[in-house]
Amino acid sequence: MRLFALGIVCSLAISRALASEPMVGLPQVRDGAWLVRFNAPAAQRAFVTTTRADGFSVETKTVAANTEDLYVFYHLTLEQPVSALAFDYALNGDAAKMPLVLFDAAANELWRHDGQGAPPPRVSLANLRVRGQLVFRVRRDRGGQLAEGWSHRVSNLKRTAGSRAPVVAADGFTVVDTLDELRGYASRHGVKVRLKPGTYTLDRALVRHFIEFTGDDSQWDLRGATIRIDTRLFRQFGGGAPYCVFSLAGDRIEFSGVTTENYGDLPGLQSRNKIFNITGVGVVVRDVDITTSGSSPWGYGSLYGISGGDVRKMNGIRVGWPATDVKLLGCRVHMRAMGHAIFVQGADRTLIRDCHVDGLLKTTDDILAEKSGYAFEHQFTARGRGYIEGVTVGDDGKILPGEMISLSEDGIRLYPESGPGQPTGRTTIENCTVTRMRRGICTGLGRAADMVVNCEARECVAAGFNAGSGDVLRHCRADAKYAEALCLPYSNSRGADAEIEILDSRDGCANALLAAINGVQHRVVVRTRNPDFLPPAMTIELASTKGYARYRQVEPVAKNIRLTNETPAPVLLTPTATSNDITSRGPVTDRGEPRNTVHVP
Repeated sequence: MRLFALGIVCSLAISRALASEPMVGLPQVRDGAWLVRFNAPAAQRAFVTTTRADGFSVETKTVAANTEDLYVFYHLTLEQPVSALAFDYALNGDAAKMPLVLFDAAANELWRHDGQGAPPPRVSLANLRVRGQLVFRVRRDRGGQLAEGWSHRVSNLKRTAGSRAPVVAADGFTVVDTLDELRGYASRHGVKVRLKPGTYTLDRALVRHFIEFTGDDSQWDLRGATIRIDTRLFRQFGGGAPYCVFSLAGDRIEFSGVTTENYGDLPGLQSRNKIFNITGVGVVVRDVDITTSGSSPWGYGSLYGISGGDVRKMNGIRVGWPATDVKLLGCRVHMRAMGHAIFVQGADRTLIRDCHVDGLLKTTDDILAEKSGYAFEHQFTARGRGYIEGVTVGDDGKILPGEMISLSEDGIRLYPESGPGQPTGRTTIENCTVTRMRRGICTGLGRAADMVVNCEARECVAAGFNAGSGDVLRHCRADAKYAEALCLPYSNSRGADAEIEILDSRDGCANALLAAINGVQHRVVVRTRNPDFLPPAMTIELASTKGYARYRQVEPVAKNIRLTNETPAPVLLTPTATSNDITSRGPVTDRGEPRNTVHVP
């Protein structure tokens, strides 16, 4: 099958049949047992590929030097383990400028021809322990110029099956004790694999998705296993497409356990780094424990940007298109890097239950006392003016004293879409806690009506809960120490139904807002178990431009909202808060025209 360099597969037109292949969003095509992938569209233009049952060929087009490494990968799915391998090999051109390397699924190098010596006409490899995949990689180094028609050709590929029997536990799980073995099964369908408890190091990868679980109907038991991840891997393959440690792209995967920690503390080359990337259908991930690190500039939260510039993030768990019916159960994410802990992007019917997120806070007083570091080098001037994700800076961008920042981003956050035509569907969040993050639980940016039940957000600096159209919050709790407990900031939002209990909000700083409510036809109930939890200065505002609502660029609207305030906090209705129904234990100031209906017992 000849695969021409243009128009093979594009990221937005990929079929459902290919959607669970690894590296969704990059050019790729499957032909029988072969999967051909390119690391970038430029690589797709540089190479013409052909696959056959017993081999493949790759031929170059004229490629001028540029700054990007170009790769093409040939992944051969193995139906059984391989102990020996032989193939015919032919080269036309300069292999020093486009070497061919053979790897196993764990990124162990098995053979290469890189122009050192004459090309062997026949390659024979013995004493192998290969499972899952063989991967041939052709690379054009950055700056290298290739001539038209240079080629590698592999043919007459013969494999000898391995005879080593796996260790199978009484419950049917195959037991492995190395990451190499684990990765060897990762592309297989219908397997049940258990990694023995212990500490493992991940310091090799072939592509930006370091371990790719692409087999359908597979079960993975990593309980008791700790995997240490070398952050050098996040800068090994250039910029461009996102990086992740675990790609769960197969359908109906069950993944249990694993503790991860990063080492090396090197920031990646771009900001879309993450530990888990879930794109399969019906995937269940339970009881994983993630500690992130390796971002830049670390220690300043969003003061120096969200992405771009010098900002390099390290996120926790992403559930993204084309994923549907994914469940995250009992997962814990400890954010020690700039980034989101758990986020949903273009996926539908996601359930996040019994999950915990925690981050770190820092006062701007501590930043201003620094004698070295990123802020010091930038004269304590942030990238932005006025209000930056929960923190007030000067009109000249100068960092001000008396503010609290989160060193990370949002705890659980929904994006509106993954791309054109890929909106984020309904998400349910149950029994989750978020502490010391930028926003705690942010469903307001999602396009669907989302459900949040029995969740708690504490010590967040931009909002405890950020809600939008149709969202329902039941039995939820938040404090307002550093930001409003509840924010409905969008004037075009409609029909949210939110009940929030205010936790102890004393001993905070830089906030006097309990809730900001904008939009139309919302129902909001605000209560507390102890009136002393609320400092006297805290208010509830309708049609507000305070707190996170400061980002709204149009005059705020609050209309036909039914608010029940069971706290002593004052309620302020600004001039554009109209036709609302307010029942409040605290005093109400009504500046709206026409007047609102106010009930004060």
